[in-house]
Amino acid sequence: MRILIVGNDPSEIGGVANYTRPLASRLSELGHEVHYLYSGAYHSTYDLSFRPYLKRRRGEFPFECAEIVNSPCLPFNFGLPELDLEAPAIDALLSGYLESVKPDVMHVHSRFGLPVSLNRIASGKGIVVLNTIHVYGYLCQKRVMIDHEGAPCPGPFDLERCAACTGEIDYTRERLRAVLRNYNKALRAKSPVLFRLLQRLKGALKAVPVSGGAGEGKGEASRSGPVPELGHRLAERLAYCTETLNLYCDRTICVSNDVKATLERYGVKGSRLMVQHIGSVIAARQAARHRPPHQPLVIGNIGGVNYYKGTHILMEAVSRVRGGNFVVKIFGKYGDDYVAGLKERFPGLPVEFTGRYAPQDLPEILKQIDVMVLPSICNDTAPQTIFESFSGGVPIIASRIGGFPDFVEHGRNGLLFEPGDSGDLAAAIERVLAEPELLLGFRRNVPRLKTIDENARELVLLYGELAETGCYMSETPAACRI
Repeated sequence: MRILIVGNDPSEIGGVANYTRPLASRLSELGHEVHYLYSGAYHSTYDLSFRPYLKRRRGEFPFECAEIVNSPCLPFNFGLPELDLEAPAIDALLSGYLESVKPDVMHVHSRFGLPVSLNRIASGKGIVVLNTIHVYGYLCQKRVMIDHEGAPCPGPFDLERCAACTGEIDYTRERLRAVLRNYNKALRAKSPVLFRLLQRLKGALKAVPVSGGAGEGKGEASRSGPVPELGHRLAERLAYCTETLNLYCDRTICVSNDVKATLERYGVKGSRLMVQHIGSVIAARQAARHRPPHQPLVIGNIGGVNYYKGTHILMEAVSRVRGGNFVVKIFGKYGDDYVAGLKERFPGLPVEFTGRYAPQDLPEILKQIDVMVLPSICNDTAPQTIFESFSGGVPIIASRIGGFPDFVEHGRNGLLFEPGDSGDLAAAIERVLAEPELLLGFRRNVPRLKTIDENARELVLLYGELAETGCYMSETPAACRI
């Protein structure tokens, strides 16, 4: 079978790429011809020609990669929702690429820097089209469904509210900033004088910081306030995305039950959706460790250290815990200003920020931790940190949000607390401090994880079934075999 995976840069460490890279590799090892398409917009792969083109390469992975250079679609097209949907220059490029590769199946995992029209183009060529929803880009331009005040958002129920949340970017300035970022490294080494000149230009182009306290996500463009008529245009964007998932995608895989419920709430037909938990590389190394807790008890946190992941909620909860012999170790890359602000706000806590770690460090990290706290305030769909924690037999205290309840069973293999409620989290921490024997029971009930190999094989079966039934030709997908 010829399979096209659409994702983030497979060279990237972290995020969706940590799933799509090994998935594509395993599909290739199973004997399928695998191609991998991604946009360079996320890492500012732009040059001075500004003309979109494809850079295809082999050798680095057991599959061919194709990177779109100079994508007219930025990672975040705030104020320009039409760019999320269609872009004639890139639509023609994508159509030609699909004609060249001729995939039997196209499986979309990320659309950073790519238009939704990719699904329609592929469907029109008789290609079986699937999506796996890792983030909410079809519903929310910010993808994480966090509003401009930094609070969790249930979705696009009020498009005028969405317009106030996103504002509008200066598109020309953002494209130029992307070019400057791309050339910085080379210029610094080869032409220091020109590099300094461009740095001054970049300073002049520096955008106004975002209000609301949530901070910007990686690659997220700076934006202004509300834009007239933007709410109406965002409504058209939502309608286009919903129609695409209903008519031009044979199956949309929801990585948790919450994803399925959210998509159905905003008009995606349940007959087009299925819940399928993703596999993970680390599952192959899952180990059961029924050891007693450390003294002092070690509370851990891994993954992103930022506002969306609720690091501030953990710090606030720790400040509210009364008594108990414990320390907190937070593992992951962080911004100096963000962490300095937390330390200033919550001084003297038994908390250590250890900094960035590599994937191969995880087994040793997990041996240090008695209970993992994952306090996200955003709708994390199926966080890799769940699988990573459980791979080491570490029970979890997590927000009752997004995909966490699919895996963390309250009172069985961990505890759940109300998202953003530091008091509720503090109570959960105090409970395990007072009853450390709970952790032994939680460890025994850590579930067996799905491996990448198992996930790849079940996807191949699904691809084949959809191709055989001709589901992409049907307006009644419920009649198709699943």
